[in-house]
Amino acid sequence: MQKVELKFLDINVEEMKNKIAILGAKKIYDEDIISLPFSGEGFSFGDSNKKLLRIRKVNGDIVITYKGENRESQMINKEEIEIKVDDFDKASLLLERLGFEKGNLFTKHREHYEMGDIHFEFDTVFDIPTYLEIETQREQDMFDICTKLDLDINTGKNKTIVELFPKYFK
Repeated sequence: MQKVELKFLDINVEEMKNKIAILGAKKIYDEDIISLPFSGEGFSFGDSNKKLLRIRKVNGDIVITYKGENRESQMINKEEIEIKVDDFDKASLLLERLGFEKGNLFTKHREHYEMGDIHFEFDTVFDIPTYLEIETQREQDMFDICTKLDLDINTGKNKTIVELFPKYFK
């Protein structure tokens, strides 16, 4: 499945939550997410142009996520494949045995909302102010939802959180 993403920093969180609620978005979960990235040839957690591989504990599930290379775009536009597994440690061991190098485990807090196939995620990690990540399946959907939310799409960031705030991920 194709995923199109943009991050919006310096937002009024409560105002944005009200706007997405008016549009009909529903809160799906509000919890901490544990992420464990992996690196290897062509894979990087800190480079939005490379492939990504990680394991996450999110909303009661353990999920291995693969994201392909970024397509040329002002947005993050990648193929994404997710697989649910039942054991975080065994999944980590499997990826290590396949030659991937385990990164640093980190936690972030996420409030996740959905409106059809559009996802809104308010993420708080380290001392970084809460930001909004919007995920769609098509670029046109991203343009449309940004218009509805009065967000200037040109202020959206098409980088990973590691690229945007590298000092927190050393």
